Amino acid sequence: MDRDNDFGEKAGIAGPVVGYTECYDAAMRLISVDPEDSDSNALFGGLKLYEDLRKENQEIEIALITGDSNVGPKSDTELDRQLEEILGQGKYSDVILVTDGAEDDYIVPLITSRIKMKYVRHVIVRHNQSIESLYYYIVKALSDKKRVNRVIIPVGLVLLTYGIVFLLFILVNAMTTGSILIQPGSWAFNFVAIILGAYFLERGYELRKSIEKLVKDVRTYAQETRISFLSYIVAASLLLIGIASSWVFAAGGPAPFPDQFLLFWSFLVWWSYGAIFSLEAGRGLDLIVSGKRGLDKMLYGLMFSLSIAMVVYGVINYLRYVLGYFPKNVALQEAMLNIGLVVLGIVVAVLSSLVNKYYNDVININNLDISGSER
Repeated sequence: MDRDNDFGEKAGIAGPVVGYTECYDAAMRLISVDPEDSDSNALFGGLKLYEDLRKENQEIEIALITGDSNVGPKSDTELDRQLEEILGQGKYSDVILVTDGAEDDYIVPLITSRIKMKYVRHVIVRHNQSIESLYYYIVKALSDKKRVNRVIIPVGLVLLTYGIVFLLFILVNAMTTGSILIQPGSWAFNFVAIILGAYFLERGYELRKSIEKLVKDVRTYAQETRISFLSYIVAASLLLIGIASSWVFAAGGPAPFPDQFLLFWSFLVWWSYGAIFSLEAGRGLDLIVSGKRGLDKMLYGLMFSLSIAMVVYGVINYLRYVLGYFPKNVALQEAMLNIGLVVLGIVVAVLSSLVNKYYNDVININNLDISGSER
């Protein structure tokens, strides 16, 4: 059994695979593509067990079932489907599960709920001691996408979060006390945490490829002189201006730091919506110039984004009212106004979703009519 579908991802083999010859060919194809993959060794172990039991004159069959690279409910659902398909092909009294490790044991309850399990056979590959070095395992871990997603990304998030929180603590401490009392060793450890965290995240999410793709897209947009390319520049400019102006406005008064923090985000909400509006407007103009459809989706995106901005702005300012940052003579009015804004934002979101659903249904009906008339 191959829960994470290495046979499909690496060798292009779709499960289930039933029969000695078919399973042998599958094992050979996978080990030819990746000689270090343990799933091929597990299947060879199953083939060896098959031969041994055949010598004892036992009536048995061998089969390979494969899951999905997204290990979890999706892979187990696929395994369940393939298991049902195999069990429906003949009468089997029990099964022997052959796996390459403890991870595949998660599928045991799924099998035992349908048929008796005789026992589980684990096939563990013996490694050459001369290559069992720390460097070897680090290199293998960094090149294995599954291990990267399970280990490196969480570790990178922890390290990067620690470094950012440490810097924010220094910033807040400097603003409130006017001094920085941090040991040099703490600075060094913090910068190492940030660098390692950023490196692990880059390896996990392949940020370098994403940046290269972004640069390539920018070049393509520039060469094609699309209007949306200009909208990206306008949106980025609005966002930068919004951050600066929101910070100046929030930090310019005598309000305490928590209120300044909330003020900053409440003003930045509308600058962010302005950036989103410029992006969608540029895409809409591109659609009009090229004569393509999709303006309804653009308008839905603008309305839904507006509803989010209303809700976020209202919640932030209502929180300021709860914390007592409004003057008493206008506090209640501000609270009611912001509650009303939140309600209005929810109403706009619901209405925009209903209108979008209506137009999608109309488009689907029209497409069905067109396809029916063509027939």
